[in-house]
Amino acid sequence: MNVYFFGTPEFAVPVLKIIASDPFFNIQKVVTQPDKPGNRNKLTPPPVKTAAKELLLPISQPEKIDAALIQEITDAAPDAIIVVAYGGLIPKELLNLPKYGCINIHPSLLPKYRGASPIQEALLNGDTETGIAFMVLDEGLDDGDILLIKRLPIEESETLEQLNSRLSQTSAALLPFVLRDYQQGTLRPIPQEHSKATMCKKIKKEDGLLTPKTQTAQEIINKIRALNPWPGTFIKIKDKTLKILEAEIIPAQTEDTPAPGSITKLDKRRFIIQTAQGTILPKKVQLEGKKPQTAQEFLNGNSSLLD
Repeated sequence: MNVYFFGTPEFAVPVLKIIASDPFFNIQKVVTQPDKPGNRNKLTPPPVKTAAKELLLPISQPEKIDAALIQEITDAAPDAIIVVAYGGLIPKELLNLPKYGCINIHPSLLPKYRGASPIQEALLNGDTETGIAFMVLDEGLDDGDILLIKRLPIEESETLEQLNSRLSQTSAALLPFVLRDYQQGTLRPIPQEHSKATMCKKIKKEDGLLTPKTQTAQEIINKIRALNPWPGTFIKIKDKTLKILEAEIIPAQTEDTPAPGSITKLDKRRFIIQTAQGTILPKKVQLEGKKPQTAQEFLNGNSSLLD
């Protein structure tokens, strides 16, 4: 099967590698996003580009998919286009060009959580289950016909980074079988139940702000898991930004419950954040301009911030 591969972030890398290692597939080209400024504004290649170079695969990095690239793909006549977190619009001219269409991997139980942040949304909502949908793309947003859905449990303390990795590895393991079965006709696309669709938004840096005065302890724990490592979750203490990297819910420590939003030292090693409902005990934090620390290490040098 001749394929073009469209993908950009680390999530897509295991899928690219397993397709490249399978003699059933011939990757005609890898299409990924342009290099972006990273640390100190140095241009940084996307993870898929780095992997494709290691695999000695031809690469294209268009700002947008233009007429020239569409013509190139038309001339190459791939059997399928594989799309894994590409991060750009696939024009309608390409959707029905390959014999088997554009096959997309979306990490949710479609039609639930269509959009840009399905893994984060599942964690934010405290879901105990998620999944991977293998879909034939159409012109709508994540509303194409489904080839296969694989359901997976979400572990109790699993973070975005951990769940993202597990879903990526599972996607890579399943995709070759999905493509083979689709080609052989044993998998047939099934329309989604569009009436049950839910949407999720693109995550922004400011979404990491915690508001314990109005949020519950469980909502804050869910947010810490969902936005780790990016953009991270943080609170403001005396005009300083403190990232909360790890935390847990604990029972109330006194009979007189502190006011929601208050931050209180328990002793030399621990401090708590009182929420609208419940108490949070930070375990690992990071003060702006500093390295990650345990709560005790933070208090050793910054105790006055909580006075």
